[in-house]
Amino acid sequence: MSLMLHCGASELKLHELKDVPITPRIYHYIGKDGNPRVIKRSDIWQGIQHYDFACKVIDGCNRHGMPVDLERTKWGVSENGADLFGYLRFATEIQGRPTILSQHVTNEIEPTMGLRHSNLSKFAAKATVGGDCFVCDNMAITGEIAFNYKHTFGNVNSLSHLIGHGLIKYLDKIPELGKMVTALKERYITNERLSDTYLRAARTKLLPWSHIGMVDKFWEEPTHPEFAKRHDGWRLYNAFNTVAKKYNPTRQIEMVSKLNGLIIPKEEEICF
Repeated sequence: MSLMLHCGASELKLHELKDVPITPRIYHYIGKDGNPRVIKRSDIWQGIQHYDFACKVIDGCNRHGMPVDLERTKWGVSENGADLFGYLRFATEIQGRPTILSQHVTNEIEPTMGLRHSNLSKFAAKATVGGDCFVCDNMAITGEIAFNYKHTFGNVNSLSHLIGHGLIKYLDKIPELGKMVTALKERYITNERLSDTYLRAARTKLLPWSHIGMVDKFWEEPTHPEFAKRHDGWRLYNAFNTVAKKYNPTRQIEMVSKLNGLIIPKEEEICF
């Protein structure tokens, strides 16, 4: 999976993030209806400059033995420059020596991290625990959050410390990614389970009713031949994830992070 950007967002190089100013606390803009709008934040709100945020995360990763592969890492910003999206990939070895994350790289999964933060207060600074799926070119997300902090004066001042704690949590949770994939592969998808999953996906508004047909199309006609001979949760995960790639980055993260719980409901884990 690469960084999927829609709705006017664009990809930038890391050094180009330096030129993106912090959105002011009182922000004036023109709404979709053509009328002027204003967003006012409290006095304790404090924006985070995108380049500074990115560098703090990169430095934190390096200090925790999970160096970022800058060549493969992607960055993007929204059309108004307020929202930052990051897709971090990590080096598996340094000077011939394996990194701490190399033990979690398999033929199907490579640990990655999704980042986002908004200087328009749409969402807090957040990082997700996830991995790159080699077979389906999508991202698997466990639903676990490494860190999630609001743009307030106290949090921004201690951002490096907060990120450090988040990365420790990331390292602790990344083994669950492999367990999640194994559980999906072990779950046989009957026609009844398939229909039930579609129904719950629509009723919980994970995606619109009109997009259920798109998911079913990718279930019936998988994007990769490796899925054609299997009728398990991993194939269904790929079908949902393929549709998720059509959404903006925020929507993608929200949807993909909930897929495992959708396909393997908690109340059924003991029953099946």
